[in-house]
Amino acid sequence: MPYGCCRMTDIREKAGFQKMLCRPVASLDRHRRRELKKKGMNPLTLALVGSVPIVTVFLLMVGLRWSAARGMGTGWVLASALGLFLWRMDTLWWAAAAIYGALQALEIILIVFGAILLMNYLEGSGAASTIQWHFTHIADDRRVQLLLIGLGLNTIIEGAAGFGTPAAIAAPLLIGLGFPPMAAAIFGLFFDATQPPFGAAGTPIIGGVASVIDEKILPSGMSVMSFLGDVTRWTGIVTGVAMVFWGLLGVFLLLLWFGPENERNLKGALKRTLPVTPFAFVLGGLAGSTQFLTAWFFGPALPDIAAGFAVLGVGLLLAHYNVLTPRRAWIFPGRASWEHAWHGGLHGEAYHSGKPEKRMPVLLAWTPYLLVALVLLVTRWPGLGLVEVLQGYTLDVEEILGQDLSFSLRYLYLPGIVPFIPVAVLTGFIHRMDLRSMADSWKDTVSHITSPAITLVIAVSMTQVMIQSATNGADLPGMMQALSRVLALGAGGAIPFVAPWIGTLGAFMTGSNTSSNILFSVLQYEAAASVGIAPAVVVAMQNVGGGLGNMLSILNIAAVCGVIGMTGMEGVILRRMVLPTLIYAVFAGLAGLALAYGFAG
Repeated sequence: MPYGCCRMTDIREKAGFQKMLCRPVASLDRHRRRELKKKGMNPLTLALVGSVPIVTVFLLMVGLRWSAARGMGTGWVLASALGLFLWRMDTLWWAAAAIYGALQALEIILIVFGAILLMNYLEGSGAASTIQWHFTHIADDRRVQLLLIGLGLNTIIEGAAGFGTPAAIAAPLLIGLGFPPMAAAIFGLFFDATQPPFGAAGTPIIGGVASVIDEKILPSGMSVMSFLGDVTRWTGIVTGVAMVFWGLLGVFLLLLWFGPENERNLKGALKRTLPVTPFAFVLGGLAGSTQFLTAWFFGPALPDIAAGFAVLGVGLLLAHYNVLTPRRAWIFPGRASWEHAWHGGLHGEAYHSGKPEKRMPVLLAWTPYLLVALVLLVTRWPGLGLVEVLQGYTLDVEEILGQDLSFSLRYLYLPGIVPFIPVAVLTGFIHRMDLRSMADSWKDTVSHITSPAITLVIAVSMTQVMIQSATNGADLPGMMQALSRVLALGAGGAIPFVAPWIGTLGAFMTGSNTSSNILFSVLQYEAAASVGIAPAVVVAMQNVGGGLGNMLSILNIAAVCGVIGMTGMEGVILRRMVLPTLIYAVFAGLAGLALAYGFAG
């Protein structure tokens, strides 16, 4: 859930959830083990049973290519059945948890709605065509365009808004530049993996880790701010190094998956990647070093915003003057030769055909994006006082079904409401759109949001049932609690390597780095402390993994598909996300081991 949309104090106070977050890792004492054994449920068995909904969803979507709605619907039924009959959740508590999840989905739906609305306004006014024309004239090489958008624009929007917003903006832009819709969706998500740990002005750390780590569990004399500073710095090292090679990896995968048929192999993709390597390394190095230095010296609020503006500014200059760029431009094969899956269900009039046109001055076309970044930057900048003002306006649902679960929607702090909707409306006036075009933008937005909204409601509801199963009549650890506890306990001294995978699991299910940190930060801290490893390093690896999970998250994939009209193709995209996820998770794990037993040790 986005920070500021639900009160973190409310989350910590929820029945069962606080028990899950605050119990030490070693809290499965002998008595509990004996009780579980009597019930035929040792901790490992309980964890395996609790993982059934997650594993089922993954297998149905990746293996059988089910849509997100069908796969998550099946997972919801399994989670509910396990919660009611094995965990013996009170019926009203189960229902309240399911409703609470549906209400949480409203936050995501509003973000997607705002992103789609702004996109439709930009399409209707001709701004999108002008921006596409601008990128085409700066660089007609698709590899260069991907790097500028992925490392530049994506990073700015993630730093300001977070929560899957970058992919929702980048995917339509890539389609307009001539990228196959499937490639646009995949790489819109791909480039939202290294930035989320500092997304939304540092919310995963400021709002996620800080909401569950307090001075009661910290060593004597260490303040929460000091611990968060350590987490920020260790996170910045890993994500900063990752950004150096992430752009180059993105180009390589683009060529491997979407190049001409005779080049879709390791040798062919590598051959076409080499010419853009200097440009990719310069932009990646600039992004990584800026992010790392900003995190090290200024904290978690600004690393992404600073890195994105640095990349976009320098990258556009280099591309304009053909410095370090390939001599021969690379473009996709002709549309007639595209594989059916590349279209993602879109054909003909569903996306741009032909060359984009300049419909207005370039600066005017960019103005809505600049306004989005500016408003988000100002409203989330620490010390200006606007954060507190915007968060003061809430829509509250107290004690759902009489249970100790309360929902609070901080609507003015939600990016979908501010700034997306007002900027979209303002775009209609500054771009001089007629009333009919503006009305069509709203109509198309409502039409596109319906299907992904259903998927999101089911997915978040299932997640909350699994989380809230920690409060049950069987006196068992909750599903998510049992799974994460066994993973952490089994890791032992290798917990720095395992931590990113646990963080990825949390974000995979919730769609939020912040939520993943809320779920697992205390667990990771206790696991590290119990084996004598620096807890700040392990919590930082949890934060890194939570960012990585955004790329793989069913919720974010469904949101992107909803924005560009590819609902039903979520399983295909998820399959492609597995490889880069494994690469980054292994890298992050090894980096965690190096930090824990080297520098921090």
